[in-house]
Amino acid sequence: MVKAGIILYEHTEPVGWAATDSFIFTAFSPPASLPPHTFTIYISYDNTGPEHRTVLLANSGAVVAEGSRVTIDKSKLDASNLLGKLPEEERHSYEIWYGVTILPHYGTIVVGERNLTREKPNFSQFILNKYGITYVHDDSETTSDIFHFDVWLNHKGKPTQRPQDTDLMVSESFNITVTPVNDQPPFFKTQAPGLRVVKGDSVALGPENLQVEDLDTLPEDIHYTVISKPKNGFLALEGSLNESTVTFTQADVNAGKVYFVQDGHPTSGIFYFSVTDGFHHPLYKLFNLEVDNVTITVVNNTGLSLVQGQTTVTLTLQHLAAVTNKKNMTIKYHVTSPPSHGRLMIMDEVAICFDQDDLRLGKVSYHMTDLSSSQDSFELALLTAESNLTNQEVNITVKPLIHLGDHVRIADGVPVKLRKDVLDATELASISASDPIFEIIIPPKHGKLVKAAYGLGGPSQAVQSFSFTDIEQGRVAIEEHINFTAIYDNATAVRQNVTANVLNDSFVFLLKATNVQPAKGEFVYVVLPYDPKTGKHIIAETPVQPTRNPSVDRMPDAVSSMNHPSHTHPTTRPHRIPPKTRSRHRWGNHTRSRSTISTAPKSTLGKHDEPPRNPPVRVESLPRPASDPLLIILPFLACLLLIVILVVLTLVFRHRREKRAQPAMIPDIPENSGEDIIPHSPYLGQPERSLTVPSVVVTPLTPRCPVNPVLEAMHSAALVPAMAPPDSPLLLCTWTPVDHASTHQCSPATPTLRQNQYWV
Repeated sequence: MVKAGIILYEHTEPVGWAATDSFIFTAFSPPASLPPHTFTIYISYDNTGPEHRTVLLANSGAVVAEGSRVTIDKSKLDASNLLGKLPEEERHSYEIWYGVTILPHYGTIVVGERNLTREKPNFSQFILNKYGITYVHDDSETTSDIFHFDVWLNHKGKPTQRPQDTDLMVSESFNITVTPVNDQPPFFKTQAPGLRVVKGDSVALGPENLQVEDLDTLPEDIHYTVISKPKNGFLALEGSLNESTVTFTQADVNAGKVYFVQDGHPTSGIFYFSVTDGFHHPLYKLFNLEVDNVTITVVNNTGLSLVQGQTTVTLTLQHLAAVTNKKNMTIKYHVTSPPSHGRLMIMDEVAICFDQDDLRLGKVSYHMTDLSSSQDSFELALLTAESNLTNQEVNITVKPLIHLGDHVRIADGVPVKLRKDVLDATELASISASDPIFEIIIPPKHGKLVKAAYGLGGPSQAVQSFSFTDIEQGRVAIEEHINFTAIYDNATAVRQNVTANVLNDSFVFLLKATNVQPAKGEFVYVVLPYDPKTGKHIIAETPVQPTRNPSVDRMPDAVSSMNHPSHTHPTTRPHRIPPKTRSRHRWGNHTRSRSTISTAPKSTLGKHDEPPRNPPVRVESLPRPASDPLLIILPFLACLLLIVILVVLTLVFRHRREKRAQPAMIPDIPENSGEDIIPHSPYLGQPERSLTVPSVVVTPLTPRCPVNPVLEAMHSAALVPAMAPPDSPLLLCTWTPVDHASTHQCSPATPTLRQNQYWV
């Protein structure tokens, strides 16, 4: 019996708020038995549970009809058991008061002749016991309401207020159930019920197609009846799409359980129906059924792309995809025009027809066989059982295998070299074992590409093509010419960086290499204003469009095209050059020059405003012709002076060499001075007489005095004129050796020259 749960304890004697009860029992099973045991029962109003959810003596709630009123009395709400918390001798000094903390939402509580408000929310248990309170519903289409209250013990004779001791106060809520009254007729929420359906398809009706509302009737109680069936299909319930139905509810429509099954006829149709809530007169309406033909829509046709050197690519749904407006429809792709420079393959066979599953599984691929073109294409026709879509072209593009610099900045008016860090075709040169060639298809809009010419002062020449080796050697540059002053119509503001902006420019090129496909690419850069008066470049913070790089860019932050000198690798950090060493771009300077561009103009108005910090731009430019003629003439004069100095030095050195060679060229004079010395001189050759040089006959004053010091000093000089051929008409003086005796006859003094006589 205990296990069956039929043994109960019933509390009959009145007690306070809490009490204790017990009984003594024993248990036995012959021949064994238990000694007596005491079973204790704790009695309290706090012992709430599923069958008793309140601590009050009564809190059962109330039921009221929609738009009516109900009285709440002691039988529905009683808190007199709170007095059990006090000693019995004190209970007569207290009374029970209620205070409504949250008023009902859809009704009003009336106490006597007044309505409870937030300012006056209190009533007592005495009023409930003698008169009761009234709940008045506001006739809204609601099914429930509730109000919350506090109940406490208040000392008689004292103002009514909540106690500080929460043990003497209880907080609960009172539930009110509203019985709806069917006083509202149903009405159509969809003014024009209808449905569009694809030919031969089945579509579920929803609230957006058909919806009737009744404020006091549930959707399950709103019934539809088909009076006239449609001519192009039938209505059916979910799970029985092959069986026609003529009755359903609004709940079925809301749950998507009502279907219209189109029978394949292309014509539209209608059906006539009625709807009622079972209490008011039914409503009648027409439901329109419009039929659409099966159509195919291409939702994805991005084309294919190959990188230079790549000849195969897989065609997937990410490149080509189509859908139809009919469910469970298979789409076939038929190749109507094959590729011109390759072929489509499914596995190892040429693809003529394939479907969505082949694209989803990646079975279709394109193979380029002709490497002379930078693009290809093929045409498709998309077919279903009931429709088709033709002339769908899929483009195939070859992307250049090049790494382009991002956010490249070019100074205006200065030829700026293109370095390897912004146009890097190293990988292409490696796989093709050749020097890639850049052919300019579309030149820059505001400038041109130039190549440095060799020689002193040689001007740069515009080019239509260049090689990757030219890039590596720093021979290719961009020269922009933009009239920023005309654009912004304020030269002073441009210099002070007030309204200066930057402009985007680009050029399109065709990149070629041996044994790979050519590919088109575009190099995008930003042109910075340049002030020729101050020699500074002006930078304005303007969003820069990224360079359109067909391949993966490995230069994430190429600030400018001159971040690295010509002899460094792109990954090598360049040495910073102080501003004092900024070079001028003239003919006389054929070295690569870099100038750090200042981006912080000074403020001259009021306090010194710190300008916004902009990253410096390094400019490496080619030599360019100067605008000052003196800078052309002065180098020319310097070169001419240098040539003159070289000629003079050459003549001086030759003269000195000849003087040093003369003693060695003349042989020693023999003792017999009368002997001819010319045949014994192999260096001088046969002398010739010059008609322009006068001949001089030298007559010695004392021919027999060879020891004369004057003659002795002129002995060497007189030897060369004495060398003449034997048949010379000149009278030559032959110097012969003298004896010692004759020496005493000669005058030791130097002979005196007569008038008009000179030593020769």
